[in-house]
Amino acid sequence: MIKNQQQSKQVSYQDLHPSVSPQPGSAEEAAESSDFDSFNSIATPNVKIGIKPLPLTSALVQSDRTLVESLHSLGYDCVLLPVTNSRYKQNCKNYFLRYKRRYFRNASGLASETGPHDSASASDFSGYSNNNREAQLFDNIRSSSPEGLWIDNEDDDDFGANKGYDLDLLNVPHPKLDEINIITGPHISKTVGLLSSWIELDNEDRLINEFSIQVLTNEVSYAQYVGIRTLLMAPPKNLNNLQIYTDNLNTILQKFPKMQLSISLPICEDTKQNPDTGEALPMIDPFSTWDVWNSIRIQCNYNPNLSISLGSPKTNVPQTVVNRWLLEPVRFYLLSSYRFIPNSKNYPVLNKFNQLIIWKLIQRKALYPPTLLLHGVDKENSSIFKQRDSRLSSSSASLGSQGKGETSSSLKNSVVVTVDGKQVFLGDLSYLEYVRYLVNVSYKNNQLLPLENFTLNGFMSQNLSPDQISSPNSLQSPLEPLTSSLDNNTYRVFEQDHAKYDFYGRAITAALMDLSNLHRFNHLKPSDSYGTTAYNTSAVSLANNQRRASIVSDSSATKQDSGTLRILVVGPGRGPLIERLFSSLQTLNLKMECIKIMAIEKNPDVMIYLRRLNQDHWGNKVEIFNCDARYWRPTSPQNQGFNLVISELLGSFGCNELAPECLDSIAQYCDPQDSVFIPSEFSTYIGPAISPALYGKVSRLNDPSKFDRPYLPLWDEFDILSSKYAKVWTFRHSSNGLRQHKENTGHQFANKHNRRQSHTTLKCHRKGTIHGLIGYFSAVLYKNIILSTCPTGTGPVPVNLVSWLPFYLPIEQPIHLADEQELSVFIKRECQGDRVWYEWSMEAFIYLLLPQNRSDTLRNNSYTDIDMDGDESQVRVRTGVTRIHNPNGSHSYMRLC
Repeated sequence: MIKNQQQSKQVSYQDLHPSVSPQPGSAEEAAESSDFDSFNSIATPNVKIGIKPLPLTSALVQSDRTLVESLHSLGYDCVLLPVTNSRYKQNCKNYFLRYKRRYFRNASGLASETGPHDSASASDFSGYSNNNREAQLFDNIRSSSPEGLWIDNEDDDDFGANKGYDLDLLNVPHPKLDEINIITGPHISKTVGLLSSWIELDNEDRLINEFSIQVLTNEVSYAQYVGIRTLLMAPPKNLNNLQIYTDNLNTILQKFPKMQLSISLPICEDTKQNPDTGEALPMIDPFSTWDVWNSIRIQCNYNPNLSISLGSPKTNVPQTVVNRWLLEPVRFYLLSSYRFIPNSKNYPVLNKFNQLIIWKLIQRKALYPPTLLLHGVDKENSSIFKQRDSRLSSSSASLGSQGKGETSSSLKNSVVVTVDGKQVFLGDLSYLEYVRYLVNVSYKNNQLLPLENFTLNGFMSQNLSPDQISSPNSLQSPLEPLTSSLDNNTYRVFEQDHAKYDFYGRAITAALMDLSNLHRFNHLKPSDSYGTTAYNTSAVSLANNQRRASIVSDSSATKQDSGTLRILVVGPGRGPLIERLFSSLQTLNLKMECIKIMAIEKNPDVMIYLRRLNQDHWGNKVEIFNCDARYWRPTSPQNQGFNLVISELLGSFGCNELAPECLDSIAQYCDPQDSVFIPSEFSTYIGPAISPALYGKVSRLNDPSKFDRPYLPLWDEFDILSSKYAKVWTFRHSSNGLRQHKENTGHQFANKHNRRQSHTTLKCHRKGTIHGLIGYFSAVLYKNIILSTCPTGTGPVPVNLVSWLPFYLPIEQPIHLADEQELSVFIKRECQGDRVWYEWSMEAFIYLLLPQNRSDTLRNNSYTDIDMDGDESQVRVRTGVTRIHNPNGSHSYMRLC
């Protein structure tokens, strides 16, 4: 069980148990909902829906306050507006041309001045489009410049060269009153800024680059002044110059540390069609746009003020691509009106794949969901708006006067603002109503696992702020179970995991049935017996209490054994395992007078609760000892020879709460012939994880050992890059095995037998960046009753298992993998003295096909692995390696005493 201790008292898994349970409408009012299941549904998060008006709409309304407040009154939560307008763009262009004419360095290095330069004509910008990825603005400037003043890039390959211009004299003017779209006011809290897309932050020319960064700085500075905190910006135009773009972006992030910048990118490249057949061509690289973002994010050192805004796809995209974006800080999800199609009633709806993307986004990111941003809805869509039922589109009502304009809207869909006697179309409300409907029904279309639902619902009830969500203090460290005690609320939280205790109950029932079928324990069964063979555990059902069968016994079995069946519960907590034990005994109708039950609990604070339960509910049938199980000694011969040992000591990594060490000392007091452990064995699994959120949080911790210790991620998104999880080791509980070990060593607490190590190779088919290892476990409770947190197939077993969070082992230097690479992982569990710790490292490899003669050279002159196959050889080339983390337990370990 996960029992977490906090680094900072902000959020913890113990706090997941809210005073009320969430409901579809809101987390706070959920207690009133009887049909809401916090394990199988996610409460509807507070999702904002915004709009980006067309430039023409903004220009006609004139007042940004009127526009924002009008749209807000219609139901939009925020409005995306450009920080500056076309006048500022023209002014900057004219300044740039004047600068080029007036200031340049002559051959002697002195600045000279040419004559004045007339303003460029509007024809210089003919054909310019915001969607054009070419550098049209500066191409036009080049064409309008006098011969000899422009120096082409190919004449000087030095990016840092000034190309004849004194950059110290370049000073782009700040925007004037008539050049801005946003004025300070109460509407600013509902306004998102849009930065200019005509600048070229990725241009190799130093002058154009410096000019662009100054324009961007002026806009960000003004936005910060008026109170805007979130800005949307265009992606790079030339991907070959991505590093130049990112360097400028990082400069802005460092200069304005309180501003949130979000880069817009498509969720995936659009699929292309065969021009002859019209069939969709296979996508060459579905992760290409993610790869651009990943490169930007890494170069900016995982800056928490940098996010991504995704454009909705035209066609369906692979789910692996969607899942990858779910790991990223998606700030906006852009919904163009052209992504909607008319339904049978000519109302705009989205295709199923776009609906699923929205549900996945707002559910997985329920604590800080992205804003759904509509754009193009104030442009009449002929396929939808003009075909709308006329009775719905004809009714309208006044919105009242604001500033110089008077607003009015239709009661059902179209909205018009009247400004200076002119009507301005603000959009079709059917888009907003439909997107709001998708948000409201998201809880009925669950896309998450029960553990994710349970965790997120609990935290949503706490109304956490974005700062708390992204804070490194939200990282949890696994508890050292032998040095800490749980509080009452923590016990209560984990007792909500009914699926876990149901499986424990099934295992206890099956083990008791098999034990009571032994000849020595036949006397435990009533005359109406239930059979002599082992319980068919695959069909165990505690509800089927009446299942019985006849018993066939030989004449020697007529004499009943007077022996006692001894049961020990290790770490009972507040008693849920003991409750399940009594339920199984009652189900099997065993004779209680021939059964002895004992329990060992280390936590002194819970003893009062246990003793009260023993007195009021268990008839004082349980003998309870308050001590560490490793130091417990039987006080009499009747207190040993256990036939059934039940424990709940598993951690997120299986052995990280020292279950093997705790049960070692108990094994010597078990019946050497007939004893059963529940669980009987457990195995640990690992997978290479991509998790920018986790890595970013760990990086921001002020702790030199931050990359050398494990964490329990509460809600952070991660994905596994390998095709499967690797089993690294297994622990089996057997009294006979431990007795043999103790005879060889002669020392009670010798712990070398609990050391483990594993060297495993994993295939990674998709490109990505590895940020560490994610660990799980799978436990055999009894025979084929298995409890597993490993999310293979449909998920954990049982699927609604919620007691354990994943186990995260970070790496300091992430490893980037291309498609179809191989990852070698070495991990070990080391024991020495009173300490137990983990060490881990990784190597990445790629296979290359080389001609025979080239591979012969490599084989003779290097350590490269070569696999000969005909005329070609497959060469295994190392592409990445990490250091050994936590060597010799120098930073993190579990203490045995």
